[in-house]
Amino acid sequence: MYINLEGNWKVRIEDKEYDVMIPGTLDENGVGGADELLLKKEGREFVKADGPIASRFTRKNYYMGEAVYSRVIDSKDVVDPDCRVFLEVERSRGLKLFVDGKKVESIRGTLSTPYVFEVTGLVHEGSRIELVCDNSYEGMPAANILYSSAATDETQTNWNGLIGKVGFKVVPGNFIDDLRIYTRGNRAYAKAAISADAGFQGNIVIRSKAFREEAAQMAISNTNDYSNNCIQIETDSIELASDVLKWDEYEGNLYCVEATLYDLQGKEIHSVSKTFGIRDFGYDNTGRLTINGRRFFLRGEANCAEFPEEGHWPMDKDRWLYIMEKYKSYGINCVRFHSHCPPEAAFEAADKLGIMVQPELSHWNPVDAFIPENSYEYYKKELVEIITSYANHPSFVMLTLGNELHSSEAGISKMEELLDIAKSIDDTRLYAWGSNNFYGDRGANGKSDFYTASDYRKTMLRATSAGMKGHLNEDYPSACHNFNEVCNEIRKEYCKPIFGFEVGQYEILPDFDEIQEFRGVSDPVNYKMIRDRAEQKGALKDWKKYVEATGETALMCYGEEVEAVLRTPEMSGLSLLGIQDFPGQGTALVGMMNSHMEPKPYKFAAPERFRDFFAPVRVLACLPKYTYTFSELLSCDITIANYGKRDIGGKIEVEISEENTGIGLMHQTQRTQHFPKGELTTAGKLGIRFSLLKSGLGRICIPEDVGVCLVIRISLLPEESRGIENEPITSTYKIWAFPDITPAKPDSVYETASFDDTALKVLEEGGTVFLSPASDKESLPHSIKAQFSTDFWSVGTFDFQEGGMGQYIDDSHPLFKRFPTGNHNEWQWWPMAGRRAVFVPDKIKPIIKELDSYSYLRNMAKLFECRCLKGRVMFSSMGLSDLLEYPEAKALLYAIYAYLDSDDFAPTQELTPGEIKALFD
Repeated sequence: MYINLEGNWKVRIEDKEYDVMIPGTLDENGVGGADELLLKKEGREFVKADGPIASRFTRKNYYMGEAVYSRVIDSKDVVDPDCRVFLEVERSRGLKLFVDGKKVESIRGTLSTPYVFEVTGLVHEGSRIELVCDNSYEGMPAANILYSSAATDETQTNWNGLIGKVGFKVVPGNFIDDLRIYTRGNRAYAKAAISADAGFQGNIVIRSKAFREEAAQMAISNTNDYSNNCIQIETDSIELASDVLKWDEYEGNLYCVEATLYDLQGKEIHSVSKTFGIRDFGYDNTGRLTINGRRFFLRGEANCAEFPEEGHWPMDKDRWLYIMEKYKSYGINCVRFHSHCPPEAAFEAADKLGIMVQPELSHWNPVDAFIPENSYEYYKKELVEIITSYANHPSFVMLTLGNELHSSEAGISKMEELLDIAKSIDDTRLYAWGSNNFYGDRGANGKSDFYTASDYRKTMLRATSAGMKGHLNEDYPSACHNFNEVCNEIRKEYCKPIFGFEVGQYEILPDFDEIQEFRGVSDPVNYKMIRDRAEQKGALKDWKKYVEATGETALMCYGEEVEAVLRTPEMSGLSLLGIQDFPGQGTALVGMMNSHMEPKPYKFAAPERFRDFFAPVRVLACLPKYTYTFSELLSCDITIANYGKRDIGGKIEVEISEENTGIGLMHQTQRTQHFPKGELTTAGKLGIRFSLLKSGLGRICIPEDVGVCLVIRISLLPEESRGIENEPITSTYKIWAFPDITPAKPDSVYETASFDDTALKVLEEGGTVFLSPASDKESLPHSIKAQFSTDFWSVGTFDFQEGGMGQYIDDSHPLFKRFPTGNHNEWQWWPMAGRRAVFVPDKIKPIIKELDSYSYLRNMAKLFECRCLKGRVMFSSMGLSDLLEYPEAKALLYAIYAYLDSDDFAPTQELTPGEIKALFD
């Protein structure tokens, strides 16, 4: 029996009393004062900051401390005095209970699991219940908790309240308090806890259609393990039915189990039912993650508890089904809950949809993890309760002790003790000492079941990190980059699974239309401040184009991140950060989805585009580079990364077409081959002789001195056509081919590295000046060092980053008649994208604009044109003459020269000599 206590309650804070609705938080009930920004100071301490909050959403109501929630029990809430009664609160903060002024100790309860208090014989009509919720976490590791996603105002908010189910559970004197089902192979076993006195004797019968013999029986006596006021019992191994369906990736096969408690006379005393799934999760002898004995590719996402309307986790299954379906639409098969554990409804939704989850303790301590007072004992309790409370959920496959933990040797020892405890309770899941502990500097921990980090002893396990480190921005682009070298180093000391940590973090300019969607507890003041600044800068007119450009660049970068891991056989996958915008930490808008978990209304954010490369099976062309001259040959391997559920046999089909016209230039079908599941298999060769393609381009009237973008489509055509994995699987790559022409400056153009006297004289006489200084800080003091990708995470978090967000290119400009481009960075722009971008007057509209972080919104250019005096100026900050080893840079310089010597060169915007000179001073 369950008595719901939802409805009207009173809450008392700071000697004031308010009417509130429970379940709910103070924020949702409109109780509290103005939001206060807490800043870290001297390690783990927090201080308050003044002024509007620019780094995260602003709470409409803020309160931190104790809040006393109370109600008086009326006649409808009174229960049979012969029954036992438990008050349960599904989720809260630090929680205490008083009944008629008497404190009642909790039986269990943490920030990550329900609070339970036994109130048998204490509640009657007229009793006053007081639940004291403390979100300042007195007596708990407060700094660690407030830093974690479980309580940070950067995302979930440090709410105060009682959420989820709040009510009395009424049961017989002896009852089944807990039932957990574990499976391994074709066997299962059950653990049960019977709340009874130590002398109770009887039987418990467990029934399920998943069992070969439908019923299993356990005898209960005072010889059973008796602890925590419960009799602990465990079944012998139970054989599963031969036709049982396994729970698997995107397959939510679930079964019901019913346990019935009988006394020695055969009288039924109590019965419970649970849902469970049958799966094996672990790793093989090569150190690769497996599910049901099959290698799979972990396609993870970090959920940081961003729920701007509620300010806390949703507590209903339907909402979590919606969230998990969104993840699934982007190809995600595992959700890491960054430094928090979601409620039961999240596990239930993941169970149903076949999505794996990795909860973590409410723990983020990059200084002295498990050393502060109360830390170890609290987190041990939280660990045990998470493992036991959510044990029946097949989606629960991994757990870590927190995010980016650092500590002393004493702290590491405690981490290892906790891992031992976890494995002793439940060895059907994998555990690790943390996610990205020590930022990888200490390497892998031998007791951890997997290694997930951004680095391994200073060598990166992802393509980009803060400060634009990593191969994506530092190494000439190709489709060959992988992490084999660092994985080989890891394997010298560690033979368990490896997967990437918080991969991506490519910032995208904000979509201001989302502002109107905020109707709940959060006020997006930070978004409004950015919008107002963009309006002041006159940028709103083209803002959506800029958003689209940054999003397209980010999507391309995410694709490279994923493929680099797919090309690394020793890696089991990666976990992103993230598919959803992160509203805090300086405002880190890195998502394909906005903070409301809706796809952004742009083409780049369409789920199917992300899912194209974030999929179980991917065709990979190992291109040595993306740009060529027509005199070159391209030769590379084609490989199949098959992490689907079965072997695939089929042919490889290659098609090459010219991007603008779509006209085909080459078609090839290769022989049928076999591609085993769980393997990266060579499928054949891709060979292109560009001189032959050039003759085809001539037939479609493309001039000799014009570069082209070619689209390569490589498809795996399976032999059969049953099921999703037997549909054609296609990967698309772009490459660029340019004429092998040495650019020569026209006689009509004066080219100079500085705004010298000769340049001034040429302009006075109505001539043309090409200003092309060296692309360095000394030559361009008012500039930033740009990069190919958009900014990493946020300038607000990493303020040493210069803020470049990629290029916005006026692709309709006549200069690009000879140089193929869209309006955003693609691989043919890589050498130029990493050059300096100069600050120019707001009245200048660049041909190549460097988009800026929304923290600054400076007008920056790499290429612009203007009139000056009687003449015309083209200004480049890219230092193209220093990049002539690259065919794309030669082609761009050739296009610029041709444009400057043509009638098309007729700039209308104007700068004075002083304004031009200021670019160099």
